[in-house]
Amino acid sequence: MSAISSQDGPVAVTGTSGFTGGHMVRELVHHGYQVRACIRDANSWRGQDAVAYLKTLPNVEIIDGCDLFTEGSYDAAFAGCSGVFHVAAVLGNSADGQSQPLGSGDVSQDVYDGGMVGTQNVIDAINKSGSVQRMVYTSSMAAVSGAKGGSLPAGYEWTETDWASDEVEEQVWKHPRNSYARSKVDTEHFINDQADASGKWDAITMNPAMICGPVLFKAQIGQWIEQIGRLAAGEEPNWPSKYDMYYNIIDVRDLVKSHRLAMESDVDHKSSHGGPRYVMHGSGGRSAMRFGTEVAEVIAAEYPLFKIGEPSTITSKGEPITIASNVLNDCKKAKSVLGATIRPVEDTILSVVETSIELGVITPQIK
Repeated sequence: MSAISSQDGPVAVTGTSGFTGGHMVRELVHHGYQVRACIRDANSWRGQDAVAYLKTLPNVEIIDGCDLFTEGSYDAAFAGCSGVFHVAAVLGNSADGQSQPLGSGDVSQDVYDGGMVGTQNVIDAINKSGSVQRMVYTSSMAAVSGAKGGSLPAGYEWTETDWASDEVEEQVWKHPRNSYARSKVDTEHFINDQADASGKWDAITMNPAMICGPVLFKAQIGQWIEQIGRLAAGEEPNWPSKYDMYYNIIDVRDLVKSHRLAMESDVDHKSSHGGPRYVMHGSGGRSAMRFGTEVAEVIAAEYPLFKIGEPSTITSKGEPITIASNVLNDCKKAKSVLGATIRPVEDTILSVVETSIELGVITPQIK
């Protein structure tokens, strides 16, 4: 398939009220694209906040009513488009029985169906369009790194040939706690099969680690970036738990740039190492940072007068938490094949803090 450029007609982005989706639109308009920004509900508080921001950008057409759980809801948005950036996903914090009104209300089921059922609806719209030549899909490192990491030698580096389902018993793999990883693995395979079967469009997958960076509008606050803000505000983390953990960070600006480069690339992605997928992580060890020490130290060094929040280091049973980072992530392939660039992780962390303060999301406590 030929590479897509801004001269080939509009492109569509799904999930534009989210963190990556909003940044994806911004990246594209900066490079001359006409963008159709797909939103599930422009009248929800998240939708209103996103629309207010998106309207400040040039060459953006907002398409309301694009719901992963609704057949045909992407048809109008994709008609006449040359490419689709499928960023939308149902995450654990948006599968609460209210945020996805057409879902089942069961978190694990809606997370899985958001990938499989939702992507079927996206693919149906691509096929109906007759114009889309390429899909770039936002998967996750959750589809790459998995349970086998515990048995790998120190210093092992996850690559595009690894799958989270490797060496996992079927019964364990289908447990509800694996619904997100299973959704991403199964959706990647499904997309590749559907692209091959179509003969008219191809697919490239991006596998990001924890996506962090500057916040464009308040509705983007959630998950990993919220926790960095809580540290800077002197508060204890609360998602996915209050305990200390490692952060494997990718800057959202580097991620969406790589998405665009993938859309524009004319290399044979299928024959590359690991096929048409790209690990998107920082540059090794420094981007795998312990939350309560290294991430906190970056914030404290820039803001020495701030009271910094402290994750719990003792479990509910009174036992100390042992955290080990045995394996590494790196986006060597994306850098060498796509020309991806990775900024210092300190810039990423501080941009979260700065924009969270500017938007009034956090109020730092002075010592």
